[in-house]
Amino acid sequence: MATLCPSTAIYHLLFSSLLLFFSCYVSGIPVYGAEEGKDGFHSTPVSSLLPKNKCSASARGGSQGLPITQKYGPCSGSGHSQPPSPQEIFGRDESRVSFINSKCNQYTSGNLKNHAHNNNLFDEDGNFLVDVAFGTPPQKFKLILDTGSSITWTQCKACVNCLQDSHQYFDSSASSTYSFGSCIPSTVENHYNMTYGDESTSVGNYGCDTMTLEPSDVFPKFQFGCGINNKGDFGSGVDGMLGLGQGQLSTVSQTASKFNKVFSYCLPEEDSIGSLLFGEKATSQSSSLKFTSLVNGPGTLQESGYYFVNLSDISVGNERLNIPSSVFASPGTIIDSGTVITRLPQRAYSALKAAFKKAMAKYPLSNGRPNENDMLDTCYSLSGTSDVLLPEIVLHFGGGADVRLSGKRVVWGNDTSRLCLAFAGNSKSTMNPELTIIGNRQQVSLTVLYDIQGGRIGFGGNGCSN
Repeated sequence: MATLCPSTAIYHLLFSSLLLFFSCYVSGIPVYGAEEGKDGFHSTPVSSLLPKNKCSASARGGSQGLPITQKYGPCSGSGHSQPPSPQEIFGRDESRVSFINSKCNQYTSGNLKNHAHNNNLFDEDGNFLVDVAFGTPPQKFKLILDTGSSITWTQCKACVNCLQDSHQYFDSSASSTYSFGSCIPSTVENHYNMTYGDESTSVGNYGCDTMTLEPSDVFPKFQFGCGINNKGDFGSGVDGMLGLGQGQLSTVSQTASKFNKVFSYCLPEEDSIGSLLFGEKATSQSSSLKFTSLVNGPGTLQESGYYFVNLSDISVGNERLNIPSSVFASPGTIIDSGTVITRLPQRAYSALKAAFKKAMAKYPLSNGRPNENDMLDTCYSLSGTSDVLLPEIVLHFGGGADVRLSGKRVVWGNDTSRLCLAFAGNSKSTMNPELTIIGNRQQVSLTVLYDIQGGRIGFGGNGCSN
């Protein structure tokens, strides 16, 4: 049997290594260990990061919960003609964030006098729709799902100023179970006045009627707003708002006898359908989730209505940024279904941006911002690139709940010439510190479970069909 001398063996080993390196280089496979799922990087088709214009999912419901669709996506069935431009989306998003922070500053200063139930100030409308029915027999409406609002309302047939893009109007005269005014003993107002961050409004009367979420989930004497004077742009096909905040009139509170203040959602990508679940259907997923505690924000949770958590640090591509947790602590961090782009304190955003640029150094930067409303400032030109090696971003929450983000939860873009880091920094003003807000872009395709009585929020999953 022939044997190789040591020098010959070394030669063959070196030759084989060089051949392997050359093969990887030619095929585009990373040679530094950053392959799919390892070392905090993911090889991602660039085409998967772009918006889709065809619905790829079938309608879901029943045991899967209430179907959720993106308001301007092809699965919504809302009949929209043209989705808003990125500049319009970012402009509305900025209005919502500014409004949230203005409310937060009022709570911080102890000025709570202007937050009575009959003069509610809330954020701009959200981006995800669910179908909910009121009345006997049921009348179905497309409502915006919003964790930042506590009032549920829909437009009424008797409206004087009506939303032009709304498809449905609640007809109280056609329901055998409708009653005018409040039916919750501790509330006495018969009227509501909702003003949103973009100056959209809904003014009307409270009424009580049967609310149907699913055939097995029917709630008599549910108090909701019947919109008479409505104005603004809530979106094509939108009929009102489903309030999932923590106030006394929220859907969460009014269904607590059955659902124990537990709900979950999976917000879908634009070409698919997610789900909204309540009670036991939501908690059935809890074993696979990682939980962090709900904490008090400015004022109290009941007063502010938002869901506050502790964000402690961020990682990029397995590199911990070691941001002091105090950076996120004042005035705090909220999870919000209506804000699109996650907002971070400037110190945290600067660290994230630097680490992301380091991880993406092999790709060319896109030139400048296209206009003043585009808040995304770290963008890449990936034209001609079939796959991009994206660093995974991890949000580290209190209690060891690590939320791993990849793909569309990391970048935003409408074409390959400009794909941007989907995070933004808060304003640099230190006069009024701004909230850290975890937006819906980072929540897409994740299961997010709200257990209010248990004082916790859970995260998990990777795709709304899982």
